[in-house]
Amino acid sequence: MSSFSHVSDDWRERPCPLCGSAKFPSKPEVLAANAAERMTWQSVRESFIGFRKDQVFFSYFRCSECRLLYCPWYFSVDQLTTLYSQMPDNLLGEDKATASKTQAGYVHWFMGKVQKPESYLELGPDIGLVTREVVRQLMPERLVLVEPNLGVHDELRSNAGAGTQIEIVQYLKEIESNRFDLIVGIHVFDHLLDPLVDLKSLASNSQAGAYLGLVVHNEGSLLRKIIKKKWPPFCLQHPQLYDPDSLRAMLNVGGWKLTETGGSINYFHLNHIAEMGFGILGIPKRLGKLVPQIETPIILGNMIALATRK
Repeated sequence: MSSFSHVSDDWRERPCPLCGSAKFPSKPEVLAANAAERMTWQSVRESFIGFRKDQVFFSYFRCSECRLLYCPWYFSVDQLTTLYSQMPDNLLGEDKATASKTQAGYVHWFMGKVQKPESYLELGPDIGLVTREVVRQLMPERLVLVEPNLGVHDELRSNAGAGTQIEIVQYLKEIESNRFDLIVGIHVFDHLLDPLVDLKSLASNSQAGAYLGLVVHNEGSLLRKIIKKKWPPFCLQHPQLYDPDSLRAMLNVGGWKLTETGGSINYFHLNHIAEMGFGILGIPKRLGKLVPQIETPIILGNMIALATRK
């Protein structure tokens, strides 16, 4: 593996999660103002939540073999278990009604492309806003929800609704073999430590021709190119990031065929998105109060995609 100075012993060294290569350039493509791999576990864990002017994250290198953008040094499984079990919800401070519009848009996009599922699996549903829309619009007979954050399980179960067979587990490995015909993961595959292993597991537990719907950040997006290392997805929660080519390759090796992609839309209040942006750019966040509290659709450069089991 290429040398990189001053890496702390607290971090797990990992090969490329797509092709397994340990070859990458000597300099990172994206270097944080505060590079996590040069810090200790105790100092980094306090920065796991939130966005800051001098964001802490692990340096991103581009694999020399397959070109995936990933972090060769990252948290261990035990460290991630600690971090994810203590997280707040994923609303980023936005109200639930506005966040629900974003989630409903994802489900509506999937709905026009998939058949009514009998058995539905969702990865990382958080408080269950997507789950609620899937139940309302697609009416699956059985739901299995994989959510490592115990703190949101009660709200998740409530949003999943009554009258449907529901199982909530913390980890994918807890699922007993089941032939799912629709699997959804919204902003999950950026977070997985070993996404290829999980994709193969999902393929083995799904029906032939099953659908996999997902949303991921697009590291090839225009926004990323404009704001460079200030791009919010460069953060401690993402051990790898995709563009359309690397996403297609990851899915293909994992037993899935990418069939369609599109740009996703997020809904935010203008003052809320301004406050977050000002914080990242080092502008006083209080100036965000001068921005109107108007709900608006915003394109952040994310990808929504659908794949089928090969």
